[in-house]
Amino acid sequence: MEPVSVNIQIAVVFVVFTTLLFLKIYTIGSRGKELPPGPKTAPILGNALDFPTYFPHIKFSEWAREYGEIYSLKVLNGTIIVLSSAPAIKSVLDISGLNTGNRPESTIIRRVTNGDVQALEDMDRPAWRRSRKAMHTFITEYILGSHVEIQDAEYSQLMNDILEDPKNTFQHISRMAVGVLITTLYGSRVPKYRGSEAETYFRGVKLMNKVTDPGAHPPVEILWPLKYVPKRWAYWKRLADMTRETCAQVFDPLYKQCERAIELNKKTGCFIEYLILNQQQLGMPHREITGLAEGLMDAGAEATASFLQSIILVLINYPHVQEKGQKEIDSVVGGDRWPTLDDYDKCPYIRAIVEEIFRFRPVFPVGIPHRSAKETYYKEYRIPENSVIFMNVYGLFHDPDLYDDPETFDPERFLKSPFGTKKGAETGAYRNNLAFGAGRRICAGEELARRLIAQNVMNFLWSFDFKKDGSGTGGMDIDSYSRPGIELAPKQFTCDITPRSSAKACAIKDQFGKAFPVNVNGSAGEVTG
Repeated sequence: MEPVSVNIQIAVVFVVFTTLLFLKIYTIGSRGKELPPGPKTAPILGNALDFPTYFPHIKFSEWAREYGEIYSLKVLNGTIIVLSSAPAIKSVLDISGLNTGNRPESTIIRRVTNGDVQALEDMDRPAWRRSRKAMHTFITEYILGSHVEIQDAEYSQLMNDILEDPKNTFQHISRMAVGVLITTLYGSRVPKYRGSEAETYFRGVKLMNKVTDPGAHPPVEILWPLKYVPKRWAYWKRLADMTRETCAQVFDPLYKQCERAIELNKKTGCFIEYLILNQQQLGMPHREITGLAEGLMDAGAEATASFLQSIILVLINYPHVQEKGQKEIDSVVGGDRWPTLDDYDKCPYIRAIVEEIFRFRPVFPVGIPHRSAKETYYKEYRIPENSVIFMNVYGLFHDPDLYDDPETFDPERFLKSPFGTKKGAETGAYRNNLAFGAGRRICAGEELARRLIAQNVMNFLWSFDFKKDGSGTGGMDIDSYSRPGIELAPKQFTCDITPRSSAKACAIKDQFGKAFPVNVNGSAGEVTG
């Protein structure tokens, strides 16, 4: 073969290879065939520069109004799917839950959890199935059964704490929410907030919100060399390590405390004690048990505290709602006894207040993201394997086509229709727990959260009057909520809280005294019974 011919062949191969490589690179970031529509992409980057760095639900909802119930975003070679309608959520996450129930790969989250918090892991792992089974035991036997008295005692301390120190109600709610879970999980009380496991836990929650903040960290899974950047130059590594160490300060000592109680035959009947005693039978190692406890805390304490704090914001910003709720609880309970959970079904307006806060300020407005294990379709749109899927419940709950005046807090809407939707709205795919997630990832702590919120909202309305103070805090607008992260939690606020009567103040003290009799040294003891 002539040298010239060889050179021509080499040149042709080079041109073809270069062209194919260019086309491959050029298609990175582009929206492929059959993908849902979405914002215009840029070469290579896709929508990376468009992705919101805080309050993603606001931008997601704007895009939903422009692109519809399902749309896609491209970040380099990755695909993000956003669902903003009940039918899309039902089809993709509920019905196709086996294919869409995994969690996105996250190097930074894995660095925090070491893969032990099963709520953040894939469903095909045996550890996830073991934890899920144990979780149902916890909900059935420990939350709905024998530990109800302990939970009621924690509620009574919350009411007494508000009575004695109303300016720190924000922290009192946080202490109670953590206290219910730690007492039930570990058999250990949390009698105060400052310097306690509750304060440390919520410090860890704030750090974890930064860890999970969409768009706030480099895409390590895509740009894998970033994994090897030294810690001193990688902010995300330092943040992850700080978060892991903070969480360990709560959960490791509590676990060791349970182990010691078993060794000393001083059992409390708590859930972690049950897991340790049945560890071999359940096949759950130490780290798996601790990870399960952490997941239960996040499901039961974090979200519940945020909901109840939002309820207080409602009462101080919508006095007519408070007044109507007080009239209803008075008509059901009267002035001589404390509200009980059995009263909740007799209080349709108070139930409507709770349902409206789930709609108005959902704690996880875009859910905790899912990941598709297999290619899935919704209508004519393709959801590729390994797509990250967001459940934009905020956009759904604030859709003016579905709700009259959606930016106004109005419990009356839930008295007019089961889901609060306007007349004629299509609700065939609706369910009343969309705020708690979807598919096999639906929040296992829903029942606990609902019971806890129901009881405390009735207690609040029966006992106190809530008003704004002069601090300038306690607004209901979106800027009164914290960022970063995917959680919608109120910023710290204060308000004026006074007992509705001296008789109710005495009833609060009496209830607290019965739950925690005073010891000989003058301090409140453990739960009686």
